[in-house]
Amino acid sequence: MKPVLSSKRTLSAGFTLIEVLAVVVIIAVLSAIAAPSWLQYMNNQRIGAVNNDLTQSIKRAQQDAIQQRQSVKVTVNNGAASPSINVDYEVDTGIDVAGDGIDIALAQGSGIREGLIALEPPTTAGGDDETLVFDYQGNVSRENSLPYVVKVNTVGNPNRQQCVIVANIIGSIKTAREADCNNPTVDP
Repeated sequence: MKPVLSSKRTLSAGFTLIEVLAVVVIIAVLSAIAAPSWLQYMNNQRIGAVNNDLTQSIKRAQQDAIQQRQSVKVTVNNGAASPSINVDYEVDTGIDVAGDGIDIALAQGSGIREGLIALEPPTTAGGDDETLVFDYQGNVSRENSLPYVVKVNTVGNPNRQQCVIVANIIGSIKTAREADCNNPTVDP
């Protein structure tokens, strides 16, 4: 007769608690490292979207002034919940022919959340005038208020910024980043 052998098989399916905890700790450390970089990347993309829309809106206002042969006034809305500018079409006498103008929401549909992106009040060499006027030829109508700079940054972090600069009387429009926004040059 053959002896009966007891078979002690241990089933080792699954993971131990220590292995699971090790994986969770590794994922947490990697997330802590990657999250700030991802948030900074997203904020930079949002700033870029608003800056691009702002640039295009100012260029379009300048082109409209030329095409319609009338003055166009661009005003930055700093107090709005989301970044916007107002474009008024007016004749040379200063009479507004389009009511209160057209409000243009910047970066519409690009994930801009209320209170995330700030437009700093425009700064000029001649003071803090917030209005930019293009005459019927597309030139800036007031030479003493140049360069005209509108800064775009995240709320609470003005160090990460981009800006739109109207550099000279002929209406050269350019963009800049970071420190170049604080000390704009008037070279085209």
